[in-house]
Amino acid sequence: MKLNFEALNVRRIIIRYLVFFGGLFLVANGAVCTINASLGVSPWDVFHIGMANQTGLTIGRIHQLTGFTVLAVSYFFKVRIHIGTLLNMIFLGLFIDMVITLDYLPYPDQIWTSILLYLAGVILFGLGVAFYISPNLGAGPRDSLMLALTRITRLKTGVIRTIMEIAVAVIGYLLGGPLGIGTVLFALTLGFFMETGFSLVKWIKKSALFRTVWCNSLPRSGSTG
Repeated sequence: MKLNFEALNVRRIIIRYLVFFGGLFLVANGAVCTINASLGVSPWDVFHIGMANQTGLTIGRIHQLTGFTVLAVSYFFKVRIHIGTLLNMIFLGLFIDMVITLDYLPYPDQIWTSILLYLAGVILFGLGVAFYISPNLGAGPRDSLMLALTRITRLKTGVIRTIMEIAVAVIGYLLGGPLGIGTVLFALTLGFFMETGFSLVKWIKKSALFRTVWCNSLPRSGSTG
């Protein structure tokens, strides 16, 4: 029985990390979709692209360096850093650069195709965030800073998040980042697609396929170990 439970625990760990990294990969694809659509990107990506324009570094590398800086500030304010936070900082930037390098996402040449690609990007981004949050491996670097500032200022989380998003978008725009109508739409619609993603995760957990994969290693009645 002990071996069966150990196998089950290993399977659970594997599934959690597969969902986590799958979520990061969806977020990377969503981010690149919004970049290629040329309608405006998320507030943080306005900053990332602006910094990339100024430094010559890749967007993914800027993403990593920004995450590291944000984590350092968060750690200074005694925010606990989890394994998922570190993995988010490293691999999301790697995935973004990989998607850009492989260059398999389209570059629309008409406004309606730009809108469709942009919407696909926001949907992928929102679903991806829900997927990488669901395994509970830790908040992303920027969310860690948000929590730190919320505790220090005693302002509501939504207020802090809004201030952060506006600040990085303005700074990114001044650095040459692509601020546009898509930036506003991203902020307004991301929450909806994240909630959709969480609902999808719940549905998957209740599905017969998931139970088969998840519970296949459960010990049978009367088994011995």
